[in-house]
Amino acid sequence: MIEVLPLGAGQDVGRSCIIISIANKRIMFDCGMHMGYHDERRFPDFSLVHPERLDVVIISHFHLDHCGALPFLTGVVGYSGPVVMTKPTKTIAPLLLEDYRKIVVERKAEMASKNAFFTSKMIEACMNQVQVVEVEETIEVGGIEITAFYAGHVLGAAMFLIKVGPFTCLYTGDYNMTPDRHLG
Repeated sequence: MIEVLPLGAGQDVGRSCIIISIANKRIMFDCGMHMGYHDERRFPDFSLVHPERLDVVIISHFHLDHCGALPFLTGVVGYSGPVVMTKPTKTIAPLLLEDYRKIVVERKAEMASKNAFFTSKMIEACMNQVQVVEVEETIEVGGIEITAFYAGHVLGAAMFLIKVGPFTCLYTGDYNMTPDRHLG
């Protein structure tokens, strides 16, 4: 049986974050923020997350609505396990996260409290947890087979096929069928 728990983006765009439970494995797909909120609604509903029960976090691409809450998840909520993404996502995500962090810090009125956001050190630390997967490569993380497929959309965006025992799940994130020139 496969269980799906949306922690964000269930009814709107932004804050993409879904936990899939398959054969006693818990996989979080994306960990985004909602750019339209400046309070607790900015991040997914982490009150439903037990970080020690997550087996892996998989990030589909570098847009903040898909990865913007990752430093908060690792630095504040306490997730210390593996994070999987493509190399372009790992390269670009910390740049966007740091840029957004600076904007929020400059607008101190947006920040409800010091614990409502993340620091530069948290961004760096969460990127140290990243395991890179290439497009069309399969890796295994804790008994979970993870295969990345080209998703279009932006450089490094990937769809992820997950296999746990006899169960499979394909997470698309954002994808685009229009041909582009940034990846062959």
